[in-house]
Amino acid sequence: MNMSNFYLLYGEDNAVIDNEINKIIKKLNIKDIIKYSFDSTDVETVLEDASTISMFAPKKIIILEDCNFFKANKTIDKIELLENYLEHYNPNSYLIFIINSEKIDTRKKIYKELKKNALIVECKKGDNNYLINYVEEYLKENNYNLEDINYFLKQVGNNIDNIKNELDKLFMYKLNDKNITNADIDKITIKDMENDIFELTDAIIARDINKSLMLLEEFLNKNYDEIQIIMLLASQFRFLFQVKRLMNKNKRYDEIAKILEVNPYRVKFTIKKLYSYSETMLLEYIKKLAQMDQNIKLGLMNKRLALELFIIKREDNYELNY
Repeated sequence: MNMSNFYLLYGEDNAVIDNEINKIIKKLNIKDIIKYSFDSTDVETVLEDASTISMFAPKKIIILEDCNFFKANKTIDKIELLENYLEHYNPNSYLIFIINSEKIDTRKKIYKELKKNALIVECKKGDNNYLINYVEEYLKENNYNLEDINYFLKQVGNNIDNIKNELDKLFMYKLNDKNITNADIDKITIKDMENDIFELTDAIIARDINKSLMLLEEFLNKNYDEIQIIMLLASQFRFLFQVKRLMNKNKRYDEIAKILEVNPYRVKFTIKKLYSYSETMLLEYIKKLAQMDQNIKLGLMNKRLALELFIIKREDNYELNY
């Protein structure tokens, strides 16, 4: 990464953005780090700090969150002051602009001024090359070897925080020989089941019985207990219901993500699936899963049979006849 006084990071994956921020901080090797949000701070306050030279720490990094004025149809009071600073800046201050959005308006004057001297990074979720580079760098920093990075990523998923946590576990496990095999990955890491539970939920809603039973069998073969599967399904159906209800209240996906405190990418991905689902239908699934869980715990039903009946015996009115 080249040196610059300005950095623009945009995307919907906060974990990727945080990783890029850490890389910048490490590269600049500056200890004085200040953070502002343009949701609660005005331009003048930020520029006063950026223009001031401290007696004790002449160089500083200023992280600027919620820079929504880079989006179309968005602005901020006295943006012209910021545009002017980008032309006549303090070389001892390093500004990192953060936008939680997959798109920015490259036609804006503020973007064009920033582009002259800035490094611009798109922080995309699930970019396999990005994840591979991240793992390679982390392995190199800690002097470890990994037999198959793609195998590791398939096991742990594409969340940066989870990837780091699982690597740290493997580092502790292989502290002596530093060589991590696929067998070590199978033994130590926890498989990311998010995509699998999405797929199972979709198959159930689509009434694809064969696929649903096949995916259920895969979960069981991975040593997931039936109760765990019921809890995963219930959690996913609750999430679908919450997103659907907020959609029906005309909330945007970024607003929904903020309300539910989840990654905007997950909400955007979910919304694409929800147009043909009703709140009533999703609520009925949640009720049936709760009823199933109660019946199992009371000893009224075999847990494997209960899950299979949930998949197979569903009438148009969503009633289950146990």
